[in-house]
Amino acid sequence: MSNEAAGLRLIRKRAAFGLVLLAALLAAYAAVILGPIGDSATQDAFGRWVYDAVVLGATAVVLARAALVPGERRAWLALGVALLAWALGQTYYSVVLYYASPAPFPSPSDALFLAFYPASYVALVLLLRARATRVESLAWLDGLIGALAVAAVTAALVFPTVLDALGGSGLGVAVSLAYPCADLVLLGLIAGALAVDGWRRAGGTWLLIASALILFGAADVVYLSVGGQSTEALNLASIGWPLAFLLLAAAAWLPSPSVASRRLAPEAHHIALPIALAAAVVGLLAAGSFLSIGAAAVGLGVASLLTVLIRLAVTFRENRALIEVNRQDAMTDPLTGLRNRRGLMTDLELALAPAEGGESVLALFDLDGFKAYNDSFGHPAGDALLLRLGGQLERMVEPSGHAYRLGGDEFCVLASTEGLSPDAIARAAEAALSQEGSGFSIGASWGMVRLPIEAGTATEALRVADRRMYAQKGQRAGSALSQARGVLLRVLHEREPELDRHLDGVAHLAVAMGRELGFDAEAVDVIGRAGELHDIGKVAIPDEILHKAGPLSEQEWELMRRHTVIGERVLSAAPAMKEVAKLVRSTHEHWDGSGYPDGLAGEEIPLGARIILICDAYTAMTGNRPYGHTVTEEQAIEELRRSAGSQLDPRLVELFVERVISGTAALG
Repeated sequence: MSNEAAGLRLIRKRAAFGLVLLAALLAAYAAVILGPIGDSATQDAFGRWVYDAVVLGATAVVLARAALVPGERRAWLALGVALLAWALGQTYYSVVLYYASPAPFPSPSDALFLAFYPASYVALVLLLRARATRVESLAWLDGLIGALAVAAVTAALVFPTVLDALGGSGLGVAVSLAYPCADLVLLGLIAGALAVDGWRRAGGTWLLIASALILFGAADVVYLSVGGQSTEALNLASIGWPLAFLLLAAAAWLPSPSVASRRLAPEAHHIALPIALAAAVVGLLAAGSFLSIGAAAVGLGVASLLTVLIRLAVTFRENRALIEVNRQDAMTDPLTGLRNRRGLMTDLELALAPAEGGESVLALFDLDGFKAYNDSFGHPAGDALLLRLGGQLERMVEPSGHAYRLGGDEFCVLASTEGLSPDAIARAAEAALSQEGSGFSIGASWGMVRLPIEAGTATEALRVADRRMYAQKGQRAGSALSQARGVLLRVLHEREPELDRHLDGVAHLAVAMGRELGFDAEAVDVIGRAGELHDIGKVAIPDEILHKAGPLSEQEWELMRRHTVIGERVLSAAPAMKEVAKLVRSTHEHWDGSGYPDGLAGEEIPLGARIILICDAYTAMTGNRPYGHTVTEEQAIEELRRSAGSQLDPRLVELFVERVISGTAALG
């Protein structure tokens, strides 16, 4: 145990000892005042000096708490000042007014007694704020409901009795009523504090304070109600005030709960007390239809119910705001603040709605070089970079559209093309997502789709843009896809140099055919890659089968026919190669359905695969192949035409012969 903790423990023990002494002194006072102990002189002495000693002692204990124990000092100092004001008023009464007949009313003692209430109010507010670091608006409303309800019920029970007992000047009546009114304010505040903090979490401090103030108010009511008519009642009241002081002093020395991360929200158990009190007010107002409860009780009760209505309105507004915040959070990327994929899908549906009209562009972006940046500078720097780039992208696209972050280093733009071409928008976005510095260079690959011209649904638009983005990414020198393609071609070259040259020729012719058919740049790139890699699966075929001079056996053919499936499996490992892999699988399907591996026929065969089959056949016949004979160009064309309608697409054969082989198309 540290010296500080040991010192605090010693101070608490001394405070407890002092409270025990004061309690014993109060017990002696009660015994003398209520019992037959001692003569009138003894009772006068106890009534004046012992009573005052208990009150002043309790005040000193509270002030000692504020001076000696850190934490909540302002609250306990304010309460100590409140008790001191009341104690000084009592001392003035004992010294100056005790034997006055009649005693003046109101007197300076009343001014000091009444000063107790505002100081106590400040103390309770400071204590509540110290123990509830963040109190929300609904929690304060719950407290106000509780305060007004308690005040209404108490006013109905207290005010009629007090008013019946009061008499004298108007000032005297006003001062007399000030006591129960002030008591009601403090009791209402306590009810509000318990509503805010919850009964279960209130702890001993709040419960002791509540008990003390209830006892204090009851003593005031008894004193005002009986006036000078009942000595026994007055004696009981005189015991209630110092006992309330002792309870407040005990509350001051209870350990404070930890509130480091405490947030008082209007949870269900917090509003249980205000609801119960509001129900009591409803019953009170209903009873007011048959009984006289006083205007003050009615007014306070109506105010309590109006506060309940305000709480309902505030709750409704905050719930709507919370729903909106949750909706925004669900559609917002937490790092960059841009819309996320869910927000994009919502906006895409709106952009494609017939009622919207107009054209727009969707462009997907994938950062180039971001992984290397992250590895070099760390993830915090990477997050900061994404935040900067996202901000640049959002500023670029405003006000014609929105920017999105789809996760990782993928961004997106959806913008109207009114007044600006789709290419210009995409390239401006690419520039916004680019940054260079010492030791790094960040760029962006992108794929674009025009809406609704090239896609009619959100899913289709994303699929097309994603495919085009990865196609462009693969074309960039040094990209992972370009490097993977280079590795595969190197494997082919090392395994079969002649096959490597053959595939290069197939790819060249397939690209020419694609251009002749009006393929866009992305489709031309896909068919070119499929042409140069369509036999990549043959690396898994044994040399004795691949180089066999004679005809293959049925088992050997069965193995050979698997090379397209193997090729598809190899290429599908790269996401950007999925479209290429699909073509590779079907490059040996025949027009009449006699091909492999799926037995597709006619238009079922992908167009790119039909083109590659023609280019492959022509290159195989005119090149040097280990399992065939070289023929002339004329012979190859004649053979292609003989195979049209059986193995080859007849329309594509004629286009190939007339526009590609005959030189009417540019092959470069």
